[in-house]
Formats: sequence, C-alpha cells, structure tokens
Amino acid sequence: MEKLIPEKLFPTERATAGHRLRIIATICYPVTGLMTGSPVLIRKLTAPQRARRTEAAELRAKADELAAQAAAADEAAFAKKLADSEAAKRPAMIHAREAARVAAKEATAEQAKADRKAARSRFGDTAGAAALMLIVGGPLVWSLARPLIGYGIGVLLGGWWIAALIHAPGPEANPAPTEAPAAPIPDAPAETEPDDADEWIQDSPDEGVLWALIRHTANLTKQGTAAHLQAVLDEARKRGEMTDWTVADLTEELASYGVPVVPQKKLTIEGRALNRSAVLLADLPEGHPAPFPAIVQPATVSAA
Repeated sequence: MEKLIPEKLFPTERATAGHRLRIIATICYPVTGLMTGSPVLIRKLTAPQRARRTEAAELRAKADELAAQAAAADEAAFAKKLADSEAAKRPAMIHAREAARVAAKEATAEQAKADRKAARSRFGDTAGAAALMLIVGGPLVWSLARPLIGYGIGVLLGGWWIAALIHAPGPEANPAPTEAPAAPIPDAPAETEPDDADEWIQDSPDEGVLWALIRHTANLTKQGTAAHLQAVLDEARKRGEMTDWTVADLTEELASYGVPVVPQKKLTIEGRALNRSAVLLADLPEGHPAPFPAIVQPATVSAA
C-alpha cells in the first residue's frame, strides 16, 4: 500500500513529455514573457518615430524631385530665350546667368552658415540655463528625490514587466514539439474553408524566403535600402513563388508580420527612377537567413 500511494497522488506514467514541457513553460512564463514581449513592446513604442523618419525622408525626396523639375524647366526656358535672342547678346546673357548662379550659391552658403551659428547660439544658451538650474536647484532636488529613487525604479520595472507580459505570446502559443499534430480526416469536405484561403496558404512562402526575396530585390536597386512590392512579386514569380499574388496581397502578408509599407518610395532600378509602394529593409524583423529559391521560369515584365 505504501508503494501505491505515491503513484496514485502523482501519476508520473500518464504525464507525457508535452505535458511536462507545457507545465514548465507555464511556470517560466513570467521570465519568458518578459524576454519575448520586450522586443514587441520596443517595436510598438518606436513605431511612431520610424513612421516620422520615413515620412520626413519621403518629403525630402519629394522636395528634391520638385527642385530638379524646377531646375530643368528653368534650363529649358533659358535655352529657348537664348535661341530666340540675337547672336551678339548671347555671351552677355550666358555670363549674366553664370554670375547669378554663383551669387545664389554664395547666398545659400552664407544663409547656411548663419543658420548654423544661430543654432549653436541657441544650444549654448540652453546648455547654460540648464547648467545654472542644475547648480542652483540640483542639490535641493536631489535631497527631495533621493528617497523616492528606489520606489520610482521599482515602479518603472514593474510597469515594463506587466506591459511586456501583455504583448508577449501566451505559453500555449507554440505547442510542444514532442506532440505529433492530429492527423487530418481523409474524408473531410472541401467546403469547410473558402477556396481563397486554401490558395493563400498553399502559395504563401516561408517567412525566411520572403525576407530573402525582399533583400535580394532591394540589392537590385541603386539605393539598396528598400524594395518595391511589385518588383518583389516579379522576382518571386521567376522562382515559382506567389504566382497569383497582387500588391494588395503582399501588403496584407507584410502587415500580418507587423512590417509597415511605404505608400510611395522613389528607387532607381536599371537607370529608371520609379515611385511606388515599397518596404524598407530597416523595418524587416531580424532572423536567420533562409535558402534563396532559384529561378525556375523566365522573368515576367511588369507594367511601368
């Protein structure tokens, strides 16, 4: 009887390896949740800043494009005016235009120098005021805040831990690898799921292959920092991947991984400057490199 009591209270023979791993994962979830949830929380907190940087880069690119168009229009107007003028006046016109360009460059340089000087002056004033406040009020603030520093650090760490657990996947998100998945029912009706969902799952590439395709497409551009979605689909079709996908499908697939899409991104490909929706390499998640698929069919030329 003494040998049967422990077996009755702790049925170790019935506990499978999957059950034990699930129990261990549940017990360690406060630690694993902090480790897995912190990167997600950091990406979520820095997402507005990345969006602002992307928007600022797009605005700078747009301003440069408008400036280039204005310069080209000015050159065309001057060439037409020069062609319509008399031959004796052309050297003077060209000399006056060159003098105006030099004067404009000097004015721009002087303005930039004045702006830098003003920025340094403002920074010096701000730093001086901060140093004065620190010298005068620093000891008083330190004497008042010193007893609360430990509590403040504890509150910050506790808040971060709770937020990381909220954003972390649950302990049951990844099933134990020792448990074999349930076998599919051979006579299951095909109408249980829509046809579109079946095609999407069949055509969806592996995550690592998708990042490899995006990075390869970005390397084909002059900038090497982003890839147009249409170009990614063209490269994938060469390799038998995503043959029936559209740009909207790829956008939805990237959104499922939390990767944003830039609506308009100007990239130079084979000497052609195209402005299309793209994905930035800086927004791709870090992961192990996947085998790059080989070309299995001729390239499909997309519409410009």
